[in-house]
Amino acid sequence: MPGRLSFDRVAAIYDETRGLAPRAMSRVLAVLVDELHGKRVLEVGVGTGRYAVPLQKSGIRVVGVDISRKMVEFGLAKGLRDVVFADAARLPFASGSFDVGTTNHVLHLIPDWRDVLKEIARVTRETYFTVIERSDRVESIKREYDALVKAAGHDWSHPGFHEKDLPGLLKPDFVMPVGPFRETLLADSILEELNGRTYSSQWDVPEEIHRGAMESLRTKWKGKEFQRSYTLEVTFWRSERLPQIAEAQRS
Repeated sequence: MPGRLSFDRVAAIYDETRGLAPRAMSRVLAVLVDELHGKRVLEVGVGTGRYAVPLQKSGIRVVGVDISRKMVEFGLAKGLRDVVFADAARLPFASGSFDVGTTNHVLHLIPDWRDVLKEIARVTRETYFTVIERSDRVESIKREYDALVKAAGHDWSHPGFHEKDLPGLLKPDFVMPVGPFRETLLADSILEELNGRTYSSQWDVPEEIHRGAMESLRTKWKGKEFQRSYTLEVTFWRSERLPQIAEAQRS
């Protein structure tokens, strides 16, 4: 079984390549600040503190867990506090230590993600949430890259399970939609990210296959713009239901 994927290698560029647009982020944070007021929150995979830092600055009590010291170092520089370096599948907290738990774009990196959800259920009393992006854009340069790489003979999948697919395993208790948002993006910026192997799915792609995929994508996309429309969903489950998600995936 593949091990956990550490994001040390892309810590310096993580925020600029994974962050939400400012308007979208501010809207999500407004929802979270209102929903989490007075709660003690655990964020597993806190990383650079994309969510934790603004929540902490808004008065929400957030404790973060991560394995990547470099990612956390960038978070500390932004004001992140209360971070514990620990294995998410063996959290060093007493049962019921938190009211709410969250992971965001993390579970796909963890082979034993089911144990992570069970641990979050153990240490939280109320709910677990994640922020899911639902896009109506059919075309995706990143998906095209993945398809080209696969066609060239490199087949790879993440070791864990994406948060965006969790509702398919167990219906959430409630969903708070935020948006929709519409953006115009430059294809050249996406091409630059892909060329630099920004995404974990690219890290093991053989150089020859990578170069071939990039050449095809540049031919199609260089100098172009495209529209992106999406809605964000703050998706909640009662903590006690989290083990059901893990068991649903096994069956």
